[in-house]
Amino acid sequence: MSTDGDVHGDAAPLEINLDRHNLPVSSLSSLLRVLQAVLRELARSNDSTRAFFADPPHPVLRLSAGVSDEDLVLSFMFDLPGEAGPSSELSRTAFGRLMTSLTDFIKDLPQKGLWGQSVASPRPQRYDSEIGRRLGELRVELRRFPRARLRYDHRSILFEGARMEIEQ
Repeated sequence: MSTDGDVHGDAAPLEINLDRHNLPVSSLSSLLRVLQAVLRELARSNDSTRAFFADPPHPVLRLSAGVSDEDLVLSFMFDLPGEAGPSSELSRTAFGRLMTSLTDFIKDLPQKGLWGQSVASPRPQRYDSEIGRRLGELRVELRRFPRARLRYDHRSILFEGARMEIEQ
C-alpha cells in the first residue's frame, strides 16, 4: 500500500489491484462508476461526513493509476472543491466504512457446502438499504475480474472468481 503524506495528508488512499493484462474496458468503467456511487452513499449516510455533500460543489473522487509487478494499481482519494485539495477526514471515514461494510456484507452471504450447494438460503435480491444494494453491485463488479484486491489501511479483500478472502 502506498501512502504519500504530501499528496494525501494523513489518510492513505483506497487501492484496487487488478491484473493489468487484457482488462475489459466496460468492466473497468462499470467498477469505477459503482465504486464512486457506494463511496458517496456511505459518506452521505455518516454524521461526520454528511456535511461535505450538503451543498454543491461536492467533493470529487480522484484516481491515480500505476503499475506494480503484474498489477494495475488504482488509488483513490476524495478532493474538496476548488483549491482545497485532498480531504483526509472524508477519505479516511468513507474508505474505512467501505471496508467494514463490505466485509460484513460478504460475511452475511450464503456459504457453499462440500458439494457446491448453498448451506444457507440465498440472499434475497431485495436489499434492506441503498447501501446494501450498492455493496452487492460492487461485489459483482469486482468478481468480473480474474483477480481483484480492494485494500485500505491494513485490511484487504481479495476476489478471485467466486472465491473471496478477507484479510484484517
